Amino acid sequence: MAETDIKETETAEEERELTDGFHLIIDALKLNGVETIYGVPGIPITDFGRMAQAEGIRVLSFRHEQNAGNAAAIAGYLTKKPGICLTVSAPGFLNGLTALANATTNCFPMILISGSSEREIVDLQQGDYE
Repeated sequence: MAETDIKETETAEEERELTDGFHLIIDALKLNGVETIYGVPGIPITDFGRMAQAEGIRVLSFRHEQNAGNAAAIAGYLTKKPGICLTVSAPGFLNGLTALANATTNCFPMILISGSSEREIVDLQQGDYE
């Protein structure tokens, strides 16, 4: 009996160590009944999309962030639950922001989630931030 308790404790500790922001966001989305994410895949958010799919959330990919955002806004309007738009940082975020502004103006529930780069790998002197 004691060995089982020890194994359960070790497993719980390992799960706590593995929990990151992606898991927290996915759990929050699932708790709020989100079934679909609309977005454009890219390096900062590829893992997030993969993890969301593994948890049973459908991820629909688009070729442009504004189109993904408009789809999320319309989904929010039709379902009365926030539509989720997932974009990469910098230009992807700005392209999605247009759809978010449109959704806000029309009172469509929508959430825009954007990835980002780690600060230590960003070299603003070279202009390679995204």
